[in-house]
Amino acid sequence: MRDDEDDYAQMSAWLSDPRVLEFYEGRDSPYSIDDVREQYSSRVMAAEGVTACLIEYDKAAIGYVQFYRTEEMDVWGLDQFIGVPELWNRGLGTRVVRLIVDYLFSTRGAVKCILDPQAVNERAIRCYEKAGFRKVRLLPASELHEGEYRDCWLMEALR
Repeated sequence: MRDDEDDYAQMSAWLSDPRVLEFYEGRDSPYSIDDVREQYSSRVMAAEGVTACLIEYDKAAIGYVQFYRTEEMDVWGLDQFIGVPELWNRGLGTRVVRLIVDYLFSTRGAVKCILDPQAVNERAIRCYEKAGFRKVRLLPASELHEGEYRDCWLMEALR
């Protein structure tokens, strides 16, 4: 992702779609382009230690992925979404997650990758399991989403 108005506009379009927001950020929190710029510009500039990327498919941006080293050395966290609902359930998310995890293992020295989908997000959990993640621990009421605390699964993939 670049520090570029087109990239911020693309993120705003995805983060204003209630279908995307149902599991990422929340339908009560649509993002204007200014919100996206405020939230993501420091990530784009790597100021937070986060690598922010747009996912491309057939030469078009279709989603977002970010990865970052956790406080535990050699453990990397991931967050991602496919922002084009018409492309859901086609295996693209699984391919993206596998590519990022392979990159983190081979290039960044990761020994473990983690993510924490909401427990009710069965589609994401299936995607991550197909990409080599396994459920490690239920995190009760760990994410504030649409005004309520929701359970999440801590999931990991090991090198």
